[in-house]
Amino acid sequence: MTSALQLLGVQALLGTSRRTPELPVSDEPCGQMLGELAVPASAEADKESDELRLLRGAGVLFVCGQAGYLPSALNVEDVMLPPPCPHEDRPMLPERDAVTELYRTIFSEKNVRLQRESLRYLDARGTVLPPSLLVAALNLGRVNRSLRPLLARVIGERGLWLASLNPDWNLFAVSTTGELNPEAWEHGRPAQRQAYFLGAREENPGQARELFLQDMKSMDAAERNTMLSLFSTGLSMEDEDVLEDLLRTDRSRDVRHTAADLLARLPDSRYVARMGERLLACMKHALEPEADPMQRNHGGELRHTAGLFGRLSGNRSAARAGEGLLARMKHAFKSEADPQLRSDAREFFAPPESYDASWAADLIGEKSTIKAFGPRAFWLYRMAVSVPLSWWTKHTGRTPEELIALTEHSEWKNAIRCAWGDALIRDPDPDWARAMLACGGIWECAVRRDLDQMDLLCLLLPEEREKERVRRLTPENLVPMLTKALAPEGEDYVMSREFAQRIFDVLRIRLSRKNRDYELGGILTELAQLLPADMLDENAHPLSFKERERPDLEEALAAFSVIVLRRRALCAYFS
Repeated sequence: MTSALQLLGVQALLGTSRRTPELPVSDEPCGQMLGELAVPASAEADKESDELRLLRGAGVLFVCGQAGYLPSALNVEDVMLPPPCPHEDRPMLPERDAVTELYRTIFSEKNVRLQRESLRYLDARGTVLPPSLLVAALNLGRVNRSLRPLLARVIGERGLWLASLNPDWNLFAVSTTGELNPEAWEHGRPAQRQAYFLGAREENPGQARELFLQDMKSMDAAERNTMLSLFSTGLSMEDEDVLEDLLRTDRSRDVRHTAADLLARLPDSRYVARMGERLLACMKHALEPEADPMQRNHGGELRHTAGLFGRLSGNRSAARAGEGLLARMKHAFKSEADPQLRSDAREFFAPPESYDASWAADLIGEKSTIKAFGPRAFWLYRMAVSVPLSWWTKHTGRTPEELIALTEHSEWKNAIRCAWGDALIRDPDPDWARAMLACGGIWECAVRRDLDQMDLLCLLLPEEREKERVRRLTPENLVPMLTKALAPEGEDYVMSREFAQRIFDVLRIRLSRKNRDYELGGILTELAQLLPADMLDENAHPLSFKERERPDLEEALAAFSVIVLRRRALCAYFS
């Protein structure tokens, strides 16, 4: 429809006095209507101006486009009429109401959190969108996967009916009541099949697993890997046999790696047991008992030796010889007691000297595939990354902080710490995130992105990380705190009042500085969408926290105010 409208736009720019308008007539219903406009039905209609005919043609194209009309490449005789739209029983948002125009504006912009909040209001009320908003809503679902579950519940029967007629919109695997639609799995596009399978894993992981096994042979490697990755939802030991079989037999290396990652998240899996045995063989120093208490009385032995030298000789040369021997003994005893001075005792790990061919079945290759690691470091990394982080505390009896300290002076420090970092991303653990956060700086990973302080902050428990955000927030890290640190939060996240107030305090400091601060522009819209509802009234206007005029932030401050006012209007309408 866009190209046809563009054609009429060009004709309008040229002027109908210079060129008679040509309407895109066709055998389609929309084209037939345009044909009626192009050929006057009566002498009176013939008197209509070309300008009016052009404008009416543009109106027809626009209305058809809003209804989701797509020209068909088939002859009109071959076109089958779509099934009638089912009746809608739920209440609908008033078509000619200010709130409907507000939704239209929200859907046309890119503030995803605000869009999600507006859809949640409708879902909670059990209200569906009116026909005039369906095209915008369906286009929203096409570009934003995370909004599809909510959209499926608020576009109503008419929205799902329209979606079934347009391949670009046919992305939903559920009905308006939220029930999974088997047609989406049997005949749906890849996005529909994925949505259906994810929903099935959430409802009944066992049935979803059987569904995967039934269709697995008909899937190519890419789809098989995508579907397998969705096993992370509802993952349990009941999935182990399927994952083990794929690890051993699947032709795709990506599928085998995905199966291994999933097995590594199951502490009681046979895969973890095999990797754990290999690790324990590398960790003999960490598991050795402490030295015999009799060996700890080095101080008494040294004093006894010094007394012997004093009694055996009173001359100075003998005393100096005794002092030298005493110093050497002290060093020897200290070397034995202090792991920092013994190269063989300070090593937490001792990777195998040679490759074992049986490792290949568990994806430990003989040659390193990570440039930073040699073969032995790579073998150790693959073993260490293949067990859950909880395995380490269980089998060593040490806390994450103690384990990290043990690797500080190890030759294999990089390999083992990268393994811990990659394992944390795969399967977040608040205790390990807290220990890594205490180390400061960047925590390096091998195959995933490195973890900075903001990344680690997000892996703490929800109540803990909110307190840490309040404690750690500064004028300098305000921007990454509101972009990177909040990015992984759940869809329903709204910051605490304490955190929001701390942000405003820090914001005042940055706004009071004389230098231009264009960096703030990008976070103000995010802040406006995260404020708690009970703070919307007091912060509806940016002047409430702006110390002075800021021409560099004028547009961003205005956008902040607009979003807060829109949220306040939604809250008032649905309250």
